[in-house]
Amino acid sequence: MTDYRAVMDLVLKGWSVRQIRSTVGCSHTTVQKAREALESSGITTESQLAGLTNEALAGLFHDGRSTGQGDFVPIDYDAVSKARTGRHKVTLQVLWGRYTATPAADGQRYYSYERFRQLVAQHVDAAGLTARITHAPGHTMQVDWAGTKMRLFDPVAGRGPKISVFVASLPYSGMIFACACPDERQQSWLSAHMQAFSYFGGVAEVIVPDNASTASNTISAADRNRRVNSTYEEFLEHYNTAALPARAKKPKDKASVEAAVKIVTQKVIHALDGHQCVGLDELNTRIRTLVDAINTATPFRNQDTSRREVFNEFERDQLAALPATTWQRTVWKRAKVAPNFHIIIDTARY
Repeated sequence: MTDYRAVMDLVLKGWSVRQIRSTVGCSHTTVQKAREALESSGITTESQLAGLTNEALAGLFHDGRSTGQGDFVPIDYDAVSKARTGRHKVTLQVLWGRYTATPAADGQRYYSYERFRQLVAQHVDAAGLTARITHAPGHTMQVDWAGTKMRLFDPVAGRGPKISVFVASLPYSGMIFACACPDERQQSWLSAHMQAFSYFGGVAEVIVPDNASTASNTISAADRNRRVNSTYEEFLEHYNTAALPARAKKPKDKASVEAAVKIVTQKVIHALDGHQCVGLDELNTRIRTLVDAINTATPFRNQDTSRREVFNEFERDQLAALPATTWQRTVWKRAKVAPNFHIIIDTARY
């Protein structure tokens, strides 16, 4: 049955027909009837609607369908949305407990927890809200390449070779790392990971890369999931972590590093336009200075703190310790013994 009281309440709040239909699960005709009932009864405020008894509400609708939904206590969606945003979010289980603790009028009853969750989810979709993902400290490190490339300086020609910028982010604290690499091949990819681990002073439980071939390969044309390639898997095993590649065309799977790439592009790559660094080491020194400034800048997340302060207080000790030895890549090849009892590896005879 239609909750006319809830529909009328949303009409008074100025919600559109589409939002009301999606949240309450009613038709366009129901919304129009609710508007006509408000006009005919002269109700213009939410307090007037709250003072309307169930019997009076039923009298406004001649089809008699108001009684079923009118038996439910309405949900304060604004209060629920406010409690679900910010750093100190309240769980839906607690919010449902608060909902059931509110006084109910005669004959009214409460939504079940499952129905409460459904209605809140519909409200989020209809109002265009986004449920923020909660990250645990030290759990995830997201990595990606910046779309904008840099160039080294050539004292003779002026324009040197193109340079790729690797970006890593810890979603919980927002800590950012960036470094310049000569290319986007696997050796540069793994070397950038090691530099990020060293910068953060530890290793997260899960690494979230994109679906580049340096990290994962397709399983089959019919399967959208990807398999972590063997070299990357060996590298992660050495650092006692694992990879969970993001899905194709799903940027929200690694939203933190997507935001970090934008910050690095604006405050590092563009800030270093016209630099005269002739080598990667010199360029990375400048990049590190700007990245440190980003991590120590305040305010952060509308609070008088910085990324590094949040990291030092909550996340640094949650990262796994670095191994005693750094990872060294091993390449396995099959070699055929020549008639002179030698094998050839990279043009060298053994």
